[in-house]
Amino acid sequence: MKKLRFIRRLILLLIVFGLIGLGYYTYAISPTDYQFSTYEYKNQNIDSKLNGFKIAFISDTHLSDQKSLDRLEGMIKKLNTYTFDMVIFGGDLFNDEVFSSKEVSSALKNIDCKYGKFAVLGEKDETAHLEVTQILNNAGFEILKNEARDIYYKDVTFSLIASELNNDISKIKSNTKTIKVCVTHQPDSFVSNKGQVDLQLSGHSNGGSLYIPFYGPLMPIEGAKTYNHGIYEESSTLLVSNGFSGPTSLPYKFLCRNEINFITLNTNSASQ
Repeated sequence: MKKLRFIRRLILLLIVFGLIGLGYYTYAISPTDYQFSTYEYKNQNIDSKLNGFKIAFISDTHLSDQKSLDRLEGMIKKLNTYTFDMVIFGGDLFNDEVFSSKEVSSALKNIDCKYGKFAVLGEKDETAHLEVTQILNNAGFEILKNEARDIYYKDVTFSLIASELNNDISKIKSNTKTIKVCVTHQPDSFVSNKGQVDLQLSGHSNGGSLYIPFYGPLMPIEGAKTYNHGIYEESSTLLVSNGFSGPTSLPYKFLCRNEINFITLNTNSASQ
């Protein structure tokens, strides 16, 4: 009996300390913590010459002050230690007001890749549309708006489709016969986009912020109520990034660590 009582107390202590640890991480560490996540996207329509093509996807930086800018600069230094071919920004550069425009452009300009720097805008970017566009342009990013762009690599192509908020992508024409990669800020657009693209990359949801497995986010936000965390396979594939930073109103993360995503393209066809 004494041994059983000891085991019960030990389990209870472990649970208590575990909850304390999770609470401390969520409150004190998670707002600035982040990781580099990897995902291999396989599709038989990917030409074998595209095998290994890697996209760095950054979304929801929510810059708010000098500390957040310093954090972005530190992340970019780490990012450049990895090998990738293209970078895509998924929207919501600032949390609220634009600040230190030249410094932000300078930081983003340091991202080094060979096959293009592209961006779509989020709803927070729309309030300062012209300023955000200029900052990204000065950093070497091309803003895509409801259009398709053929990406050339080793004599083959794939189509990069960019969609603004709530836009019908069926009206965006692409000439490529290979895969279509769609980038749009809000993941719930996948309801209408699936079946029209092969892979969609989105942010906005912050991974659910406070995410409970098998339940979902405690406070789902508009534009990310159906799709908000991880990978979805529904005739097409959707990757929802946790984003680089939560908004200042809710910067805390529970079981959805801030991240920068690497997406590697590979064929799954044995014949190629």
